[in-house]
Amino acid sequence: MITAAALSLAGCTSAGGGDTPPAAPADAVRLAAVGDSITQADGDVPAGVLGRGSWLSTAATDGVVFAGGWARPGATTADMLAAVGPVDADVLVVLAGTNDPGAGLSEAETAENVRGIVEAVGVERVVLSAVPPRDEAPAVAVATNAVLQALAEEEGWTFADSAAGVRSGDRFAPGMATDGLHPSEEGAAVIGTALREAVLEAADG
Repeated sequence: MITAAALSLAGCTSAGGGDTPPAAPADAVRLAAVGDSITQADGDVPAGVLGRGSWLSTAATDGVVFAGGWARPGATTADMLAAVGPVDADVLVVLAGTNDPGAGLSEAETAENVRGIVEAVGVERVVLSAVPPRDEAPAVAVATNAVLQALAEEEGWTFADSAAGVRSGDRFAPGMATDGLHPSEEGAAVIGTALREAVLEAADG
């Protein structure tokens, strides 16, 4: 796992190894992140531990450093809103909404919760990520992403379809998921690469 304990810290499952990154350059872009098991994966985001199964382990590289955030397996946007707090960062990435439909949250509630998350974290530049596919119910992820994209456009945030590279149609491409819901390490790296690019563009904006 990659430990970001030297950075400013705040907080979906497996086990893996990793490395401790070198000290971050002074001009690095500070990334805050809020999410569920797709962000937490085999790490511990609140403690600053980034597992290889998390997109963060790829996004927080080469000029981007993890500054803090929160994630938990199974978390809804309501859970995230209740848990998050301010993070001193340049860009906030929110990858949320996968678990909302199953918990009975409406699309309007998802949108309002995401607004609250952004306000609570207090980072001006925001990247709102698409959620990855749900192979057993592909239409659910499609509908969630439509809500998230509309919200980003309304709020002036960046919408990143970070899952585009792991999809085949509306489902995961072969090798990109472990169970039809959670990205494999390869899939997480694809998502992380896309989000790193979005973070850098947002920071420049």
